[in-house]
Amino acid sequence: MLASSSPRRKAFLERYRLEFKVITSSLEEKIKEGELPVEYASRTAREKAESVVSKCSKEEIIISADTIVVFGNKILGKPRSSSDSFAMLKQLNGNTHDVITSYVVYDCYSEEKLQRSISTQVNFLRHPDNLLKFYAESPEPRDKAGGYSIQGIGTFLIASINGSYNNVVGLPIEILLNDLVEKQYLLIA
Repeated sequence: MLASSSPRRKAFLERYRLEFKVITSSLEEKIKEGELPVEYASRTAREKAESVVSKCSKEEIIISADTIVVFGNKILGKPRSSSDSFAMLKQLNGNTHDVITSYVVYDCYSEEKLQRSISTQVNFLRHPDNLLKFYAESPEPRDKAGGYSIQGIGTFLIASINGSYNNVVGLPIEILLNDLVEKQYLLIA
């Protein structure tokens, strides 16, 4: 069971032909005072899993995740408008930031929970404001943490990354797959 409405996470699981159903969490994501970014991502991923446990059969596992963009120590959420996206892109422009994804794999039978947080450093090229504004006004940044999409046309923003590319997309699938095999939730013959 995937406790996420993210089309990118859904696409990752489909790409690897994993059988799952999507149950979206209605969790309101709010940062608690004094909460560090990785603590926030971890708590949110855990609470998403916990919010759908009642819909889980004993034969299922739940996969939930939260991806955040962190510049300095500030979490940049999803932009509410193109001007919001432009403001985020201006902060990131020519700078390095972190993308953190925390995910949970919850076994509905044993109630065992595996949780990981993966961080990737992303280095933005420096671009002129009119190019950032052009991108910010496109529909692409609307539902993306930090206001950009590395896998879309926003790829032009990126100079380099250090870490998992898939993490920046929204789920470090290469690490998750290893966890699923190791825990024997995914059997490979």
